[in-house]
Amino acid sequence: MTKGWIRTITMVLLCSCAMLGMAQEADTIQHNTDSLVRVIQEMKVKEMMMQAALDESGRTEREDSIRKVEQKARIDSLRQVTPGVPLVIEGDTLLYIYASLGGEDATHRVESIARKILLIGKSLKLTTDSMHIFESEYTADVMCGEVVLVRVSDLDALWNGMTRHELAEQQMRILAVEIERLHADYGLKAKLTGLGWAIFLIVVQILFFILTARLCRYLRKRIMTDINHRLKPLIIKGYELLNIYQQKRILLFLTRVLQVWLVVVQLFISLPLLFSIFPETEKFTVNMINYVWSPLRDIALSLIRYFPNLVKIVVIIFVVRYITRGLRHIFDEISNGRLKIEGFYQDWAQPTYHIIRIFIIAFSLVVIWPWLPGSESGIFKGVSIFVAALFSLGSTTTIGNLVSGIIITYMRPFLVGDYVRIGEQEGVVIEKNAFITRLKDIKGNLVTVPNNSILSMQTVNYTAAVRHGKGSIVHSAFTFTYHVPRETVESYLLEGAERCKLLLKKPKPFVLYTALEDFYTRYEINGYTTETERLFDVYSELHKNIIDVFHEHNLDPTSSHFIKMQELK
Repeated sequence: MTKGWIRTITMVLLCSCAMLGMAQEADTIQHNTDSLVRVIQEMKVKEMMMQAALDESGRTEREDSIRKVEQKARIDSLRQVTPGVPLVIEGDTLLYIYASLGGEDATHRVESIARKILLIGKSLKLTTDSMHIFESEYTADVMCGEVVLVRVSDLDALWNGMTRHELAEQQMRILAVEIERLHADYGLKAKLTGLGWAIFLIVVQILFFILTARLCRYLRKRIMTDINHRLKPLIIKGYELLNIYQQKRILLFLTRVLQVWLVVVQLFISLPLLFSIFPETEKFTVNMINYVWSPLRDIALSLIRYFPNLVKIVVIIFVVRYITRGLRHIFDEISNGRLKIEGFYQDWAQPTYHIIRIFIIAFSLVVIWPWLPGSESGIFKGVSIFVAALFSLGSTTTIGNLVSGIIITYMRPFLVGDYVRIGEQEGVVIEKNAFITRLKDIKGNLVTVPNNSILSMQTVNYTAAVRHGKGSIVHSAFTFTYHVPRETVESYLLEGAERCKLLLKKPKPFVLYTALEDFYTRYEINGYTTETERLFDVYSELHKNIIDVFHEHNLDPTSSHFIKMQELK
């Protein structure tokens, strides 16, 4: 179009030149021709510059358009895997920041925005500053008064799929609502209102404390003064379990427990309410409730999960209980003599029952052990091993006594009620258990002998012969010189034995000649008795009667050595 326009102008000029006539001078024509050529050249240059500018502008626009499309495609793909950094204020997510700005990454931008919002929202002011948007060349700033809350760039707008101004308006609305909410919770008005409620709650709680104290004081006064005629001694089968004084003490103690319980309940209700008034202390309310509720909830959930194993344990305990009851009935029948088993003594019944019972309980524990709560934990196993080690190291003597007690039970060297001599100790057996044996000596003293020592000492049972029908033999030795006739000494000894009421008449007492020494003969008087529990009385009576007989017959039972020395003089 430009070339055609030039041709037209040229033709017009030529026509003009022709119309002017051929009369003009040659230099004028040449001058006009040069001027025309310069104009044409300038117009060609301008055309080239315009074409170049047009080409450059089109290329830039195309490149910008292509670049924006590619950038948007990359951002869309990144948005699927990059959630952005959330702006969270007191648990509420307000918006997301994706891009960096001015050397700050998204995380630092979010921290800065949150800090400014909390500072403005929690300020002690009656009202907050208005919010507006300030547009600059590269960013749109969301401002609250003179404070810049958020700077929105073109890249932020591209991440959110909207224009910069639209994104700034959206974020301004969101932040305005959040600042108003924070100011309503933390502002000066909220603080004054909360302080009023806190004072009111404290006053009410103090009044409840006073009422609780007066109520409990009134109850204690009634217990001390007016309840005497209403209380009666608690008597069960003739035994006074609780008298009036003891009952009053119990009631007074219960009033103190009631007072403490009421105070604790009131504090458990009032303290969470007091802490929940102010947002700064509201988290303590949740913690206090969790301190009580969490253990109860965990216990309830643990019981629900443990219920199947608990049923198994209960069934095993139920079966073991009735098995032991059946065994107890059988061994009670054996112990009472109603059930007799050849070769099995009655006194074996109870020890055998306890041994079998221990084995059954131990087997039950082995079965139940895997179902106990926490049995698989390392702490449980460690404590079990530690307790077992302590038991094994510290109970060596105890286990020895236990094994000795079982051996003594089935050896039957003595029974309860027998008069025995164990080592240097003599007395009646009054108790025999798995670990020790207790004797009661002639002076009424209780002597405890470990079962482990009994197996290593000589044991004499004076009562065993009585159970076989002959009685136990008591004996005592006397010495006389050879000058005294044997028949005389023997007759005197038998006469003294016959006077003893605690000796049996049948079999008759008898005398043994146990030794012929250098200066004397040793005589031993023997007699039968069934009073084995009174052996000291038997010996005392026997010796007394023999001395009386000797004195009646003027026979002096002085030591033979002493008599010999008198004869030599």
